[in-house]
Amino acid sequence: MARGGKRDNAGRKSVATEQRANELILSALKVLYKVDDDNKAKIELVKKLMESQRGQIFIAEHLLGKPKETIDQNLTFSDFNIKDLVKFK
Repeated sequence: MARGGKRDNAGRKSVATEQRANELILSALKVLYKVDDDNKAKIELVKKLMESQRGQIFIAEHLLGKPKETIDQNLTFSDFNIKDLVKFK
């Protein structure tokens, strides 16, 4: 069943709520990395993310933008045969 129209708690969070969340995360990072400066905490997080491939992908997507995903819509099912996918006894 489709639900349209205004709903409670729907939509984007307020800027103030988002800012409080960012401040909380930044405070936790400063404690975790034992630094007093916001930028130093962010640098430490980036250095930690760069240790894994998934972290590197995350950083690249946020710095350079996520590449567009394309879908080939020129598929035909005339060549489709379920016997090629499933083997029956």
